[in-house]
Amino acid sequence: MLHLRTGVISGRLATQMVLATVVVVFLGTYALLKVDVAPQGPSHDADVVVVPVDELMKSPVSLQQDDPRLIERIRSKFMLPPSNEPYNLAGKTDDPSMGQSKKIREILGDQEKGFFIECGALDGETRSNTLVFEKRLGWSGVLIEGDPKNFELVTKKNRKAWTVNACLSTFSYPSTVMFKQQFNVGKISSMEKGQQQAGYAEVQCLPVYSILLALNRTTVDYFSLDVEGAELPILRTIPWDKVNIRTLSVEFVHGGEGKDAISKFMNSHGYEVYAEVTHPGWLANDFIFVKRDLLNKIKENNGQI
Repeated sequence: MLHLRTGVISGRLATQMVLATVVVVFLGTYALLKVDVAPQGPSHDADVVVVPVDELMKSPVSLQQDDPRLIERIRSKFMLPPSNEPYNLAGKTDDPSMGQSKKIREILGDQEKGFFIECGALDGETRSNTLVFEKRLGWSGVLIEGDPKNFELVTKKNRKAWTVNACLSTFSYPSTVMFKQQFNVGKISSMEKGQQQAGYAEVQCLPVYSILLALNRTTVDYFSLDVEGAELPILRTIPWDKVNIRTLSVEFVHGGEGKDAISKFMNSHGYEVYAEVTHPGWLANDFIFVKRDLLNKIKENNGQI
């Protein structure tokens, strides 16, 4: 009888120990997950882990692309306003594009006061698809360039557009990557973050939708996207029901899923391929997309439907 009672006590003790372990694990997990995002200042809640916004933006635990704290940090840290200084351009042409801007003007005509996004912006002039809209038609916009060396060149051009030194995130939240610095063919690399290697820089990536919210914009007349292979993942991050992007040029030659995957994806979101722009020296390999309802309106005005 004593042996039986001892066994019962031992069993109860083991059960209590298991329950205590479960409670400890649960409370530890809760404390880790209950994150208060604050750039500075002590926490007065023992269950709150205070994480600086800049650290949180590096992922894997991150902010959603419409989080007000992220939007405010983009405004305060990553965006430079349009220049009030005279242009400082090396060339004399207003349109250094390889043909993309011409196709967009075929669609939109001489529309004035539009809004553009250009990523990657390179140096803000070389083969720029948006300079002509800014100079001739008075458009505003945002130039996005991930390579810190290239971005410094962008700022020296005195463009009349907002500038952002970041790459576009391939996720619907901010993250950081190692960026291969190689002027016009620089790109997001697969190198592990935190490495110190010549020709690479750790760069903040931001969702394009977050940048638009920081600018209080949801309508974009022209989005130029040329990022050496990350185009489709970037397009997948966009909440298409919350924005109105009328036309796009999207490079298709470097993407791992092939050009058909890009056109199929865009078609599923209400866009048609208007044209393909190519160059014998591989300086252009782009789709020109136009929103389907806009294309139908153009055809109707031209008596085509």
